Amino acid sequence: MAKKCYLSYHEIDRFKNHAGLQRHETSKHSTYNLLPNHIQQIPESELCHLKDAIIKELQKRLKNHHRAVGKQVFSLHCSENAFVGLFGAYITRYSLCGSFYICSFKGENAIEIIESIFNNNWYKRNYGNGQLSFVRLYIPEEQDISKIDNKKQCSNKNSKPKKYKSKLFPNNKMIIEWRITGFKDKANYEYRAGMLQIRFFLD
Repeated sequence: MAKKCYLSYHEIDRFKNHAGLQRHETSKHSTYNLLPNHIQQIPESELCHLKDAIIKELQKRLKNHHRAVGKQVFSLHCSENAFVGLFGAYITRYSLCGSFYICSFKGENAIEIIESIFNNNWYKRNYGNGQLSFVRLYIPEEQDISKIDNKKQCSNKNSKPKKYKSKLFPNNKMIIEWRITGFKDKANYEYRAGMLQIRFFLD
């Protein structure tokens, strides 16, 4: 059965399968973020519990060791209503086809925006004696080593710009995503649940 894109105005936007529709949606409607009508309000106590769970997992990853620097990823079980209740005002993409949500936090005010959601000093962990581990979502251009070095090399036509590993030079962005995940067993029984995933870089 053909799949139709309900975000398009043209009847010709039909696709043979789900994968084709998803590719089209990603290409043409990647900024669509209107929330679906089925979202229900949930108690504040449940949102507070979700905040505490996220902050605990974030703090666990703020380790005081140079090997811990770099990409961090963790997941939590979370209902769709709870995710939208907590992050709804900051959703940058909602996929009708994939039924997933994406929030992207970056820039000079990203730390403060997330702090206003969690009501907590979430992004750093103090180990005493002036030792801090923290999430960095913004690097001023004058402090960005990769850009500084590449500008210097531009004056030398024979040299190529350096490629920096993401572990050492973060992308200064936190992605928070929600989607349904699950599996089927041999008897074709399906087991699915909502999952929240957070990706960021540790400095």
